[in-house]
Formats: sequence, structure tokens, C-alpha cells
Amino acid sequence: MAGHNLIINPFAEQDILDARDWYNDQKKNLGSELVQEIKHTIHSIEVNPFQFPEVKCNIRRAIVNGFPYSVFYTINKSVIIVFALFHHSRNPRIWRKREPQ
Repeated sequence: MAGHNLIINPFAEQDILDARDWYNDQKKNLGSELVQEIKHTIHSIEVNPFQFPEVKCNIRRAIVNGFPYSVFYTINKSVIIVFALFHHSRNPRIWRKREPQ
């Protein structure tokens, strides 16, 4: 959707770096593959932010293809804010603590 600016907050940026590093430790370049899939997911969010389901009031979740991660974001007027990259096995209370107010 044209007109939306996308911001990745520092917590989400750190989530991405941590996940990349963990996967690179498991297998060479696997972390780079994860980052590419995250970029693809974020691009899909940017193109049409309303295509992904709301999991809570104004919180949306996009699943990263091929990896057990989801990107959580909000839409506030013309701004999309990515606030977490979250592994599916983690306790959801953690990402809920990061919800933008």
C-alpha cells in the first residue's frame, strides 16, 4: 500500500541480528538465508500491511517463510512499526511486553 513508511524498532533489529548469528553458528550462511526471508516478509508487509491477520487489537503477525519466526507489527496512520521478530517456541508474553503504546 503506497504511502506507508516502515520503521523497524531497535528491539526488532536486535532480534534479527541475534537470530542471524544463531543460525550462522549452526550452518554457514544459514543466517543469511534467514535474513533474506525476513527481508522478503517485511517487503510483503510494506506492500500490503493489511494482508496479515490481527492477533490482538492493532497487532499483526506475518510468518517468515521457511523458518519458525514471525514478524509482529502495528499500523499507526501512515507508519508501520515492526517491533519484534519472534521464534514460535518462545513465550508470547515476551513480545506482548514490547507492544507500542
